Amino acid sequence: MKNLVSKHKKLTVAIAVAVLVVVWWLPASICGSLVAHFDVARGHYEVQGYGLPASWRPEYARLLRGRYGIEHCTVAGCVVTESLVSYVSAYNGVVRAAAKRKFGRDVFAECAADARKTCEDR
Repeated sequence: MKNLVSKHKKLTVAIAVAVLVVVWWLPASICGSLVAHFDVARGHYEVQGYGLPASWRPEYARLLRGRYGIEHCTVAGCVVTESLVSYVSAYNGVVRAAAKRKFGRDVFAECAADARKTCEDR
């Protein structure tokens, strides 16, 4: 495969550009879903968030990472676009379903409840 790519550099670049152009014009929800499937396939579990963080969000992120190896990534603050909301919703939907299959339960709800409780007890 490496040999094929090196022999056909112009063709490889043309195909890569064509793929990028097609992906660029896909709806955000489809892109979010595709990226999430790619991440899950390589064993990277991440949930994305935006907006004003709840007081317990740092604890939630710590619990997800510590218990299940799932990262929490804040992708935007309070100002979000419709396409970002679509992207994040699709991305998180794929990751949540994959995590539920992997762990056999809703680890996100579990960690959120535990984080809320920990912050209330403080």
